Amino acid sequence: MRKLRNELEEKLREIDETYNFTPFYELVGIVYIIPFEDYDAKRAVELAGIKAVMDYEYNRASTEEERSKIKDVSHEFRGYDVESFDRVIEVKSFKTTGVIELTSNEWIVASRFGDYYWLYIVENALENPTITTIRNPVKVFRDVAVREPKIEYRYIIKNWKEFVERI
Repeated sequence: MRKLRNELEEKLREIDETYNFTPFYELVGIVYIIPFEDYDAKRAVELAGIKAVMDYEYNRASTEEERSKIKDVSHEFRGYDVESFDRVIEVKSFKTTGVIELTSNEWIVASRFGDYYWLYIVENALENPTITTIRNPVKVFRDVAVREPKIEYRYIIKNWKEFVERI
């Protein structure tokens, strides 16, 4: 176990050095988002799914040290939702079941992390959740995933100087 743990820690250090995962944040604008009609219901399913995964990981851990490494990072936009002691996990939760949708960021991060990246699908998240675990989803779904474009708007302000005060 010690040898495997050392190999894992060495691999994680190598990944960190290779991809330099130091987050950098720059404020580029402020947006007020009006939630869609079923936002609260969808959020409840997401939170229930993350809780189920956190419980699953705590049960999978064999030591307090491993348990201490399990964290919910879903609010940090890292391309995954949970950091565990030996993997990072993207959680997709469903009230019953559904189609898996990964964002571009999640797909890119998954491709970089390889076997260290796991996708946990939580069905029936609100009542009696069932978890399906998928190691390296990019490798598993590479040939069947459909890349679907989403519309993104750019806001162009040509006469911006008329609206700002110069120093």
